[in-house]
Amino acid sequence: MDRLRLEVAYAGGEELYAWPESGAFEHSIEELLPSHGLVSNGSYAIHIRTLFLRDVARFGQPRTEDGRVRLDATVPAALSGFALTTSAGSVPAGLDATVWLNPSRLDLERLEVRVSTRLAQSIETTTYGRVRIGEVEFVVPEASELLLWGSDGTQLRNVSRFDRYHRYVGTATITYDTADHGPAAPGTKTEPARAGAKIAGVLDAPIPAGAAIGDPFTITAEGGAKLTGRVAGMHRSGRSNWEIELTLQGRVLRARLPLAEGTRLTFGKM
Repeated sequence: MDRLRLEVAYAGGEELYAWPESGAFEHSIEELLPSHGLVSNGSYAIHIRTLFLRDVARFGQPRTEDGRVRLDATVPAALSGFALTTSAGSVPAGLDATVWLNPSRLDLERLEVRVSTRLAQSIETTTYGRVRIGEVEFVVPEASELLLWGSDGTQLRNVSRFDRYHRYVGTATITYDTADHGPAAPGTKTEPARAGAKIAGVLDAPIPAGAAIGDPFTITAEGGAKLTGRVAGMHRSGRSNWEIELTLQGRVLRARLPLAEGTRLTFGKM
């Protein structure tokens, strides 16, 4: 069992991912999570783009079901751009989808995507709601559940929750300034420690029991430098305890949650 926290954005027809507060989005979830369980790069936006923006889906006749409008659709593997990957390999996959809409507003309320290949079968269900971002209301994903059954008998499950929606705004300024700004102010030294050396410091804020892979943390190192690391791994120890792996400037520390503010940490070589 893994517990992860990520930033996700939809831009340029792609889902882009980043660790919280990292300031840089990756191109795919596979690049960010090369070794962590079952993931999907479709539940946030890509499946909806495939069904409604790319003109590759074939829709059946709409009908009423449980007070909602139901639409069934199929996308052949040759056109879906979607692949299902397991330890046994990767194969292109067609999509069988069902969409449920609110009958009065035609808001998307639920999407179910079914995939069947020689490697595995999966069902991915995403629910939607209205969220105000800035001055505008959007219909956005609220939660998603992905179930996969492998041909070797394995069963995997991924549950995602989407929240804390916000808008990203970027600006750029070009200046031509040759002035000497002088040395950095005292207490701002953040350069990496010399290769092979341990890093010791005091935790600036607690790492709570609800921490997840991807969460950042900071320590005040000896000498006053503020250094930022990240939760890189975690696994259960017993029924309720989590053991975690913290990384900082290429060094690692293993500990048990929670960690209190002021805890002294020493990071050694990976």
